[in-house]
Amino acid sequence: MNRILLLEDDPGLTEGLSYALSKNGFSPDIAGSTGEARSLLFPIHSYDLLLLDVTLPDGTGFGLCSEIRGRGDQTPIIFLTASDEETSVIRGLDSGGDDYITKPFSVKLVLLRVEAVLRRGK
Repeated sequence: MNRILLLEDDPGLTEGLSYALSKNGFSPDIAGSTGEARSLLFPIHSYDLLLLDVTLPDGTGFGLCSEIRGRGDQTPIIFLTASDEETSVIRGLDSGGDDYITKPFSVKLVLLRVEAVLRRGK
C-alpha cells in the first residue's frame, strides 16, 4: 500500500481527497500546515508520494519542496493549488515538483495523476 502525505489546509478538500485515496488503496497521512508536514517527514518517514498545497498558513508548499529536495529526498511531489499562473507552475516544477494540479479539480484527475507519477517512479 502506497503511503501518501497530503498537505492541505482546507478541511473539506482534505476530507474528500483522504477518503478517495483510502478507497483507492492508498494510505494517506494528513497535515494542515508545513509545521505538521515537517513533523511527519523529518527526521525520516517514508512516503511514496507527497501532495502539497502551495499556500498554507505557515509557509508554502514550494518552500517545503525545496527543503525536501535539499535533503536529497527524491520522493515524488505533486502540487495542488488555486494558482494557474505560468510563473507559479514554473516555480513549482523548478523547486523540484513532479506535477502541478490547479484547483478546482476532479478527485478522479488527482488519483490518475498520482498513479501516473508513482508508475514513473518505479
